[in-house]
Amino acid sequence: MTFRPYPVLTVLSIPILAALIFLGFWQLERAEWKAGLIADWERASAEPPIAPDVAFCSDASPIGKVLTVPEARGLQLRVFGHNAAGDVGWRLFQITKPGCSSPPVLAETGFEPLTISRGIEVPVPIPVKPTDRFIVEAWPAKQLMAADNFPERNEWHWFDAPAMAAFLGEGAVEPRYILARLEGMPDYLTRTPPSGHIGYAVTWFGMAIAFVVIYALFHARAGRLRFGRQGPRRR
Repeated sequence: MTFRPYPVLTVLSIPILAALIFLGFWQLERAEWKAGLIADWERASAEPPIAPDVAFCSDASPIGKVLTVPEARGLQLRVFGHNAAGDVGWRLFQITKPGCSSPPVLAETGFEPLTISRGIEVPVPIPVKPTDRFIVEAWPAKQLMAADNFPERNEWHWFDAPAMAAFLGEGAVEPRYILARLEGMPDYLTRTPPSGHIGYAVTWFGMAIAFVVIYALFHARAGRLRFGRQGPRRR
């Protein structure tokens, strides 16, 4: 085989090929990570609920614990997001007191589907029943491209603990955890399942293979890549 690569083209091609391969393995890692999150959620949701003071008054982290919430009170916060079915709208949160000296925790008490209408209807909170179950989740981080919050319209696009506490008339709210209503697997776990990440990985690896084939064909057409035994040169 004879191979005489174009220097500039090869120098440019190496980082492109490396990036495609890296993205493929990154998606495989995300598939494994997502499968782990789903397994953790399924395991946690199958556990019997415990009282909030048991979860929040111990030294262990309450994240992933399933709770019963005795009472949710006060004003509602309308936080833009999705419900378990993937519908777009406003997640409704009120505060509940878990016990001990812990500050109030935001508990999801309803969902308002996103509608386009001339009038603005004030949603009615869904009363929390003793049989309702909630799962403790970490305080959601602000997304990189999150829109601004509008407290005067009670429209929140990311969780801002000090501003939310001021809106609710509380001295503070728990900035580490929220209580999500346990109605089904959360949208962030079902939106892109592990199989979706594997599909993305196959796409990136396929692009890497196609890139190598195009690179080889380009050199072959230019006579810089030849397979087989090279015959003797003529003088």
